[in-house]
Amino acid sequence: MKHLFLFLTLIILTPSFAQDKDEKKEKKEKKEKLPKPDEKFFYKDATIETDDYKLYIVDAVSVGAYSKFKIKVFNKTNDYLFVKPGEFIYKSDKNTVGTNEKGFVVAPNDEDSKVVDFKGKQMQANNFEVELKGIYKVSAGGKVIDAANFDLPPSKNDFTAGNFTCTLKKHDANTDKASAKFQCAYNGDGVGIISPYKSACIMPNGSENANAKKNTGILLEKGESDDFTVIFNEIIGAGDLQKKAIKVKWNDTFKESKLMRLNDAKVDLFKDEDKKR
Repeated sequence: MKHLFLFLTLIILTPSFAQDKDEKKEKKEKKEKLPKPDEKFFYKDATIETDDYKLYIVDAVSVGAYSKFKIKVFNKTNDYLFVKPGEFIYKSDKNTVGTNEKGFVVAPNDEDSKVVDFKGKQMQANNFEVELKGIYKVSAGGKVIDAANFDLPPSKNDFTAGNFTCTLKKHDANTDKASAKFQCAYNGDGVGIISPYKSACIMPNGSENANAKKNTGILLEKGESDDFTVIFNEIIGAGDLQKKAIKVKWNDTFKESKLMRLNDAKVDLFKDEDKKR
């Protein structure tokens, strides 16, 4: 009877032991298959298009500590696009993370790009999703903010135009060229638009000379600041830029507008088994 009891106990416990053994084996195999922290996963390029933009995600790569890619945006509108990667969300079966990347501006009917970097742990996923939550449109029309002409050489180093406060940081003048670097802050409740390429200078003989520095537009939210440079080349017979005073005429350089959030979008990226570098 004693032997029969032992035999029955073994029959009952054997499946449980086998199951535990199988589970341990499976866990061990999974652990062994984890990629090394520096192993690179590469992904296929992805594209999404809306009425307002066409967006490309290229050169995506992941290692254990991060996943990054280049985002290229072509603006299909006559307005500005304000892209804020800081609002993007990365999602995989292992992670949901954001990024602290700064925003960038895409001028009307133009394109621009930026590298976006998400940091985390075990970021090497076979596929992941990016939620594009931070793309805004800013009307290029806006309200023009008048600014008084600025003297070069300066009679003072700063000026105010509506909700813009600007300071002259640097000024150089030679016979054939004059340049000035300004830093401007915006303190309004909308979006400040600075378009330095719209400025001109009034030459010593009174003629106007367009800014030769073809800057793209700058967008500023409340409390933000940025700098820009204007350059005015010599016009023969209009006066020596080094010896004579000139004035910066701002025209429509300063405007105020509003942010309009565009619909959120999603992009899926998949591992490219054929891509090795």
